[in-house]
Amino acid sequence: MTWTIVGFLSCAALIVFSGSRLSYYGDRIAELTGWGRAWLGLILMAAVTSLPELLTGISAVTVVKAPDLAAGDVFGSCVFNLLLLSLLDVRLKRPLSSLVRSGHVVAALFGIILLTAAGRPWWRAIGCRYSAGSAF
Repeated sequence: MTWTIVGFLSCAALIVFSGSRLSYYGDRIAELTGWGRAWLGLILMAAVTSLPELLTGISAVTVVKAPDLAAGDVFGSCVFNLLLLSLLDVRLKRPLSSLVRSGHVVAALFGIILLTAAGRPWWRAIGCRYSAGSAF
C-alpha cells in the first residue's frame, strides 16, 4: 500500500510540474505562430491536458473493469475545474468573466450545459424506461 501511495504522489507531482511547463510553452507557441492565446488554450491546451483523463478512463474500463471510476474521473475533473474558477473569481477584485475574452465565457457556458446534460438521465425526461449501459 505504501508503494501505491508513493506512486500516486509521484505521478501527481509529475503532472503539476508538466502542467506549469505546458502553460509556458503553450504561451510561447501562441506568440510565435500568431494563433492567439484563446484558440490555443481552448483547443490545444484542453486536448493535451485531457490526455491523462482519457488514459485513466480507458484503463479504468478495460483493465480494472470499473466504468464508475472512469465516469467519476471525468465528472470530478470538470467539477474541480469549476471549483478552481469559482475560488479564483472570489479572490479577484473584478469578476473573472470581465477579465477574459467573450469566447472563453461562451466556452465555459457550453461546458456547464454539457456537464449538466451529461449528469442528467435525459432518456427518462423523454419517456424512455431503459438506456443500455446507463448507471442512472
